[in-house]
Amino acid sequence: MQNRPIRLIRKSETQINTRKSNEVTPSSRPEPSEREIKTVVSRWVRDRRQRSEEFRQTFAALFKTSRIPLPTR
Repeated sequence: MQNRPIRLIRKSETQINTRKSNEVTPSSRPEPSEREIKTVVSRWVRDRRQRSEEFRQTFAALFKTSRIPLPTR
């Protein structure tokens, strides 16, 4: 494999300046309120509990059908 020379392609100054003037500064997103944070967290906790319960039930059923004793805590 032979190394080939790299050719750099540069933009002209007018293209760079035009691009900068057309760019809009991103508007800063407002911080979420305490209520919004609580809503998101409580939804996450509820989903997590539901998934954990489904997981526990699925494996309990799996252990029953395979006749393996269910581990105790």
